[in-house]
This record gives sequence, C-alpha cells and structure tokens, in this order.
Amino acid sequence: MKTNNITEPDFWIEKWHALNARSTAFQGYGAARTWNSMAAGYKKTDDNEAGKKSADIAETLAFLEQKGVSFNGSRVLDIGCGPGHHAFAFAEKGAEVVCIDIAKNMINRLRAEIPDHLQNRISPLLTDWHTLDLEEHGFGRAFDLIFANMTPAVTGPETFLKLMEAGRQWCWFRSWAGKRENPFLEDLHRELFTKESDPFTGNFIIAFNLVCALGYYPACSFYPIGWTKKIVVSEAIDFYSTFFQSGCEMPPDELRKRITRYLEKKAHDGYIEYTVRGHTGMMLWNTSKYL
Repeated sequence: MKTNNITEPDFWIEKWHALNARSTAFQGYGAARTWNSMAAGYKKTDDNEAGKKSADIAETLAFLEQKGVSFNGSRVLDIGCGPGHHAFAFAEKGAEVVCIDIAKNMINRLRAEIPDHLQNRISPLLTDWHTLDLEEHGFGRAFDLIFANMTPAVTGPETFLKLMEAGRQWCWFRSWAGKRENPFLEDLHRELFTKESDPFTGNFIIAFNLVCALGYYPACSFYPIGWTKKIVVSEAIDFYSTFFQSGCEMPPDELRKRITRYLEKKAHDGYIEYTVRGHTGMMLWNTSKYL
C-alpha cells in the first residue's frame, strides 16, 4: 500500500524499490562472476593499499567497541565477506564468525588465508544471501552481530530487513551514500549502449531512514572515500567483459570486441587509469534497545 507518511516503513521500502528500478546500469556489481574475477587480487596490492585496509578495519573495530559491541565469545555473521579481512579481526578478538559470500573464488581465498590459530573460529559458507533460508541453516536470531559492510548482497529492502531476522542484538551496515562518481565507467557504458546510464546511487540514506521508521535510532557516521587505480589493459578487458554481461543482450563476443576497442583507445603505455569518488555511510543499531 502506498503511503506519503515518511515515518512509516512502507514509505522507505517503496523509495528503495524505486531507486533500484532506476539504477540498473551497473548490475555487474551483484554478479558472482564479477567477484570471482576479482578475488585473486582484491585488496591485495601494494603496501599503501594494505595500510589503508588495516586502518579501515581498526576504525571499524573502534566504532563497534565504543558503542558496546563485545566480540569475545560472541557469534558474528559476515555477509559478503570477500577474502575475510574483517572476519579475521573479529575472530582475533574471540568471536566465532560465519562468513558467507556468493563468489566461490572469494571463499576459496578466505579458506586458504585463515591463520592457523583461527581455523576453529572461522566458518566459510558459499551461498547467496538473497536466497539463503535462515531457518534451514539455523540462522534465525542466531548472531550477536550481523555485519554487512559495502556488500552488494544487500540490494533492497528485503535483503536489508533479513539482517534483523538473523540478528539477536547488533546490526552493522555500511554502503555508498549518494552518488558514486566513476566517470570512466560511465563513459564506457555510454560507448557500449545507446541508453544513458543512471548514476550509481548508494542505498545507505534510504536504509538509514527505514531503520528509523522501524523504531530504531542507529549510531551513524559518514566518510568521504576515493581511490585511483591503474590496471593493465588486458586485465581490464577481461574484467569489464565479465562485468557488463549482467543484464546485457549483446552477444559476449561483440561485447568484448567493443570493450577492447574502447580500452585500447583510452590506454596510456598499456594501462588504464580511473578514479572513484563518493561518500559512504556506516550505522550500528541494537535490535533490542535504542543506542
């Protein structure tokens, strides 16, 4: 039922559905094959990148603990875990962590990189959060912390509300807030398709308002984020050929041909360089009380 009352959850659920209906240009972010192709090198580059990763994890832990989250003896569900960097940090503090991801290569890398002393605290699971049956896996109200951090596993109100169905206390959500600026990707989309791409607009602001409408008032922060990446043309061709397959009616060979032509035109000394800018929002709420 449609409503114009912003204090009603249905208002924000409708807004989220409308946002998803407009933002269909870059469906590759939610495809398993995209993350499988990225798994080997994901957040595993130079010392500077490693330092940023460590700082981000430390900042997240500080935020959680400052608000009262206790890890020792707790049970955590890490949704869209990737290679497990946050999961390892939680386990180091004494938590038992179930790590789920849709990408087989991410789960395999996580398994290979679990430190020996954390083997009995980390449980990887290859599954899709969209279709995962919580009761079948014993996940209903089973976790002290639900951790959904910059993950395409949470794409709409249904997968978002599911977080609280699995949690018995704390829920964490971090995502893009507002437009994610990537001029290179937008230009490539225009080159491939006649339809102008919709801006990649994050879902955090709608999710925040939905949580408030449900009667919770989360602790919340916003952060600017950005990076510049340089990749070999051949790797870029492989990645974007995979990325744009989702929702694309063009034959794969033709898609790859067009991507190759564009990237070779844009390359400098055999590399493609692009910059991403935007803001992310992070929030933590307790499903049993207000913060």
